[in-house]
Amino acid sequence: MSTYLALGAGALAGLGVSVVGAALVPARPDLASAYRRFQARDDLHPRAALPTGGGASGWVREVGLPMAADRLGLHRYAADLRLLARSGDRLAAAKIGYALLGLLFPPTLAGLLLLVGVHPPGLLPVALGVVLGGALFLVPDVTLRRDAAAARAGLRRATAAYIDLVALERLSDAGTSEALDRAAAVGQCPEFNRIRDALVRAELAGRPSWAGLADLAQQTGVVELDDLADIMAVARQDGAAVYTTLRARAASLRTQLLTAAAADANAASEHMVVPVSLLGVCFMALLAYPAIVQIMFG
Repeated sequence: MSTYLALGAGALAGLGVSVVGAALVPARPDLASAYRRFQARDDLHPRAALPTGGGASGWVREVGLPMAADRLGLHRYAADLRLLARSGDRLAAAKIGYALLGLLFPPTLAGLLLLVGVHPPGLLPVALGVVLGGALFLVPDVTLRRDAAAARAGLRRATAAYIDLVALERLSDAGTSEALDRAAAVGQCPEFNRIRDALVRAELAGRPSWAGLADLAQQTGVVELDDLADIMAVARQDGAAVYTTLRARAASLRTQLLTAAAADANAASEHMVVPVSLLGVCFMALLAYPAIVQIMFG
């Protein structure tokens, strides 16, 4: 009986590893999905704009993973997925793969223990598998949110520099669209590449350049880009001198970034209090151990 349990556990473990491997192996991107992600109008519909395409192939990629992404409610991560240029079906595959891995690991380990003569409690591997599978099911969500927060913070820092550059271009009597384009051409980081892409998409669609910034702000959640778009739209329509306004907005954004960085540093310092305190307690216990033993057993 134990041999059949071990074989079944091994087969389930192999199936889980195969699913994870199929999700991680790169495949040829789907041209239609890539084109839909490129269209700026998709950014206006978060549920419809959930990125698709990616790792699996055949009916799994075309039917199974999109259906899984819809059933799992992954459309709530549409903004984060677009920000990181990741696909919803890839996230669904990662969640399912991690859950299967956590679900099958305790029974597999129990089967291996049975082979060496150790008999764990009957329901313990199943209970541990359910708990571990549920915990690992949430790991891709946490990773996605952490990466999206880091990417959004990087884009906000780039936006602060970009607003200053636009202000300098306006001070040199550059036009509204010209100032946006020339300022975006200065930086070579990925964040400036996103800004340049947004400006190019707006121009190709026959829209003003600042409309591309508004779309990018809605896509990424960086509202400072929307503020810049509003300022430049007013400058184009009314011919207003916006140099002072832009410099003030850039200074305000830098202050917000410094405040957020200081808050993160304080939070990291507070998180270190418990480990340092435990280390001090362990050190004191190590010093006091010989004296306590001498008193109690001397």
